[in-house]
Amino acid sequence: MRRLTAAIALALLVSLAGCSGAVGDPFAADETDAAAGDVVTATDASANATGVDHTLRVEANESTAGSELESVSATYPREAFEVEGAKHGAVELGVDTDGDGDAEREFNESHVSGVNNNEYSFTVELDTGYALDRGDAVVVTYPAVDNPDESGEYEVAVTLNDDQTENGTLAVEA
Repeated sequence: MRRLTAAIALALLVSLAGCSGAVGDPFAADETDAAAGDVVTATDASANATGVDHTLRVEANESTAGSELESVSATYPREAFEVEGAKHGAVELGVDTDGDGDAEREFNESHVSGVNNNEYSFTVELDTGYALDRGDAVVVTYPAVDNPDESGEYEVAVTLNDDQTENGTLAVEA
């Protein structure tokens, strides 16, 4: 009888093990895929949206690998977006070291030495002590961007440590 009970318990555990990945947030896979592939994303991509969180994601290449994570900036088309000021604590920072879409290293407002903006760009200056490895994806969420009035695709330049610039396209919807 014990063997039969053990066999049933083992069969039940094996059958449930395959289902364990289905539990949780049904949108998590979509968010991870979008975050892992896009240079710039917005929590609200609609035209005229204000105070939108824009997330930048840039992978360190040979020009930044080995250097300390010191700054991340974004430059938007001048006449399209408006960038408002943000406090140090409102900016979210992290580094995805294994490409899974989640930040393995996170930094807080104590690592931010400055947040500078003008009408169409922002720069987050950092004092992290973190040395970038090639392939590390630096992820920054800036909470105060107003989207353009017109829908369309807009090119945004994202710069890491003033040494590496990646261009991303943000699609703004009507």
